[in-house]
Amino acid sequence: MPETDPVALATLEDWLSHLERGHDVAIDLGLERVRSVWEALGAPRPGQRIVTVAGTNGKGSTVHALEALALAHGIRVATTTSPHLQRFNERIRINGAAVHDSEIVTAFERIEAARRRARVSVTYFEVAILASLLIMADAAPELAILEVGLGGRLDAVNIIDADLMVITPIALDHQAWLGDDREVIGAEKAGILRPGRPCVITDPLPPASVLERAAAIGAPALRLGETFEIGGDTYVGVQGARISGLNNLEIHPGALAGALAAFEGLGIALDSGHTRQALSALSVPGRMQRVDFDRRRFLLDVAHNPHAAEALARRIGDLGGVHLVFGAFADKDLKGMLQPMAEHLASVTLVPTPGARGAMTHALAKEAHALRLPDIAAVDSVEGALLRASRCAKAEEWILVCGSFTVVGAALTALGVEVA
Repeated sequence: MPETDPVALATLEDWLSHLERGHDVAIDLGLERVRSVWEALGAPRPGQRIVTVAGTNGKGSTVHALEALALAHGIRVATTTSPHLQRFNERIRINGAAVHDSEIVTAFERIEAARRRARVSVTYFEVAILASLLIMADAAPELAILEVGLGGRLDAVNIIDADLMVITPIALDHQAWLGDDREVIGAEKAGILRPGRPCVITDPLPPASVLERAAAIGAPALRLGETFEIGGDTYVGVQGARISGLNNLEIHPGALAGALAAFEGLGIALDSGHTRQALSALSVPGRMQRVDFDRRRFLLDVAHNPHAAEALARRIGDLGGVHLVFGAFADKDLKGMLQPMAEHLASVTLVPTPGARGAMTHALAKEAHALRLPDIAAVDSVEGALLRASRCAKAEEWILVCGSFTVVGAALTALGVEVA
């Protein structure tokens, strides 16, 4: 990381620009460097009790469900998620509210001083996690919820020993870093498990590597479909307790079930009324998010791998002709993301994704044409893509924006929706 004078970094934007130029590679898995900085900071515990959430799909929804349950039960809660949709501040929330720029800048300054003492370089993501942990520790919440960014075993979040772990559905994604089959990826995700501490598994068919790791270290496994269940409008818990009258199950069933099971695993009693109120009102930005704008109906979802795209395709199947706005990272399975939705599409508008990993429209167009998707066009901005899709769509039809967080976040901004 360049030895820039921190005094010259006056604003959060200054710091983020500096961090983006910092470490030699954007993704550098391993715990030694980030742990040395955390120890130089005193390694404060980020919460009285800690839950870590790993997996491929459904992590963000699970974190939001856990947060909603905590707030509904009067529990002081702090969360960290990644990536963000619009503003870096979304990554760190205290009692449901994004933290201010000044808090993040102060945390960055402390981390930079500790990094220099430790004489190591750290990545943008590692600094983001360290800042989250510092701000959480200062807030001293009763419950801290940490979302793993990539993998688990070597992810920066794993420097923290959690009291309970959640592993959401596992699918092929980030194969260049995690491996090219579910068993190998599952073993990486299971690296967050701790001996003797419970883990909640919401993947209905988890890789054997996850279950084997849990058994090997004596981590009690609470499994969706075996130890707890959810269906219709009812959750049946670990000890057989039932909570009925739940809504929102069509969108977030695994996330809701996992959050409820996590609270049981932590020994936190749930009030049925508070639980129904919290989960029925749960809305996760960028996940099946509906927006009405300029007499058009928009649906936005950060489905960014084939497994997520398949789930999204099932949900849009009854919407009629859907007009797609799509952009993704070049290292993703672009064909695998587009193919599940193909039969539901009336038009396709492709947009480039910013950044070194972003896929340009010519790569997207190649896959779209190979699949013979209808009415394909490429534009150079998200705003232009929304305009083009709006012109294609009839008043009763839906415009679906999906793919990378960057594209969905830019679309929300263009539609006048502020996440945090």
